[in-house]
Amino acid sequence: MQNAIYHLHLSSSAGGTSEGLVVICQGSVNGADGGFIYSGHLTGSDEALSGKLTLKRWSPSLTTVFEALEDFDLQVSGHATPGNSFTISGGISSQPDLAITIAGRFLSAVNAAGAT
Repeated sequence: MQNAIYHLHLSSSAGGTSEGLVVICQGSVNGADGGFIYSGHLTGSDEALSGKLTLKRWSPSLTTVFEALEDFDLQVSGHATPGNSFTISGGISSQPDLAITIAGRFLSAVNAAGAT
């Protein structure tokens, strides 16, 4: 996966959607949407990605795809797609019926130091 800034479209099995941004550099993931800050890692080849994201609510007033959750870990797996985009999905152990899908679209490359 290319070191880059990605636009995210998040959707849940409960029907919610949101959008955010992340920077992925050397497998490290950092970003946010209107309600949560994301950090974690993605590993693997372009064909098979997996990782763990930690999400922390920063805006309690917004409704998000994560419903009423506050801070939690999201185990994800998926793949990169043509055009430097990716799709990952996963679940939350405390909410087994809630599935999250995250589609990332390339916006801008970053170097290993994180600069554009």
